[in-house]
Amino acid sequence: MPHKRFTTLEQDQLEWISRFADRLRLEQPAFADENRSHEANEIARSLWEQPDWRVLDPHAAAERWIEQQAAH
Repeated sequence: MPHKRFTTLEQDQLEWISRFADRLRLEQPAFADENRSHEANEIARSLWEQPDWRVLDPHAAAERWIEQQAAH
């Protein structure tokens, strides 16, 4: 399912996505690479669309996502 364009998102949505992606880039430097930076945003958008993730603080959500990836 395609995402809405960033320009159609509300400010709180954009802030959550941005803060999640920033934390992901900080904790996982590979996502800071310009070739993977977009991937961090897409992960954040996908998770924000899930209510059980959206209720989390974006930094906590990023840390939870990282922990889940490490467990796999």
